[in-house]
Amino acid sequence: MTKQHPLHDFLVFIRYAIVGGLGTVVDVVVLYLLVEFVSMPILIATGFSFIAAVINNFLLNKYWTFNNKHTNIRKQFIKFFLVAGIGLLLTLVFMYIFVHILIIPNVSIGFFSMQKELPGYVVAKLITSVIVLSWNFMGNKFWTFNDRIRVVQHLEHYPLTLSIIIPAYNEEKRIVKTLQTVSAFCQLQAKTYEILVVDDGSKDKTVQVVTELKEKIPHLKLVHYATNQGKGFAVKQGVEQALGEYILFTDADNSTPIEEWRKVFPLLKKHEVVIGSRYIKGSDIKIEQPKYRIVLGRLGNLMIQTFLLDGIKDTQCGFKAFQHGAAKEIFSRMKVKRFGFDMEILVIARLLKYDIKEVAVSWYNAPDSRVRPIKDGLRTLRELIFIKLNLWGGRYH
Repeated sequence: MTKQHPLHDFLVFIRYAIVGGLGTVVDVVVLYLLVEFVSMPILIATGFSFIAAVINNFLLNKYWTFNNKHTNIRKQFIKFFLVAGIGLLLTLVFMYIFVHILIIPNVSIGFFSMQKELPGYVVAKLITSVIVLSWNFMGNKFWTFNDRIRVVQHLEHYPLTLSIIIPAYNEEKRIVKTLQTVSAFCQLQAKTYEILVVDDGSKDKTVQVVTELKEKIPHLKLVHYATNQGKGFAVKQGVEQALGEYILFTDADNSTPIEEWRKVFPLLKKHEVVIGSRYIKGSDIKIEQPKYRIVLGRLGNLMIQTFLLDGIKDTQCGFKAFQHGAAKEIFSRMKVKRFGFDMEILVIARLLKYDIKEVAVSWYNAPDSRVRPIKDGLRTLRELIFIKLNLWGGRYH
């Protein structure tokens, strides 16, 4: 690492102050031009002049003050704008404190033989400017233009062929049959494997049941934490601990039979992400959902395709597989903890330019499914908006 000159930070601050001065000039000039030559109302012109100054300051600070090489300009500009907005708010707050609460008096200053009285509000503005300038500098140095490198640990050699992750919440009645089925399949199909059950803070005997099964089922592991966090959080914990060259997550009720892995595995040689789909040609829904849930599901999928994932027919099927490195990269960026994580990880996969392949699968609707169509549908809608805002804000880079 190159050692920086002792005066480096001071010189950066000086450049930042110069840019701030130029920004003030841009602000005033644009305001004057819009009011005098375009006849724009003062308040509207003030807004446009503020934005012009922010854009000017952003570009100069990025490429001159901090010499920043980060390519995600949109994310950085949003951060810069937020820092500037907070700076504007701080200006108003401190000016009010100094002028109306502390009541800074006028100050006499001398220039050679001349004596001038500096109004208190001007003194307040100068003090406030120093405070806000310091805030803006620190905010942009350590947040906006801080090139934090995302480090994701990848295995160079995979000790296992397949890691199967099964998130579980209050699954004491269904988990035994699923684990027995998955284990029997893996013993015949996979060279080396592990089955990771991630208990998402269950209140029943799920942990006890899985612990007892570990003596009978080879390569079964349990990840447990006390507080329920959501299915997405649980799957992420499993991915972080997975050792397999390929990583699959599937539901605790085995609604997409583990035998569908035979269709998925060959595709993982060419595609980083392979997802089960109930809505493409060749899929086989053995037990259908009630009609109202089918309608709500299709409407939700239409919204997801319209606003997030055009071309992917089924984002919510709980049978998704990844190449090891792709899974680690994708889930390291995940923000959503609950059901919306399915669409989020596909958004991230596309952003990282991974190839996503849908494959038709068989699917059984569990009669005692814990999915609550209305409540979970509204939550998924909220998470869709959250994901879209994250995408616009560049939070997944």
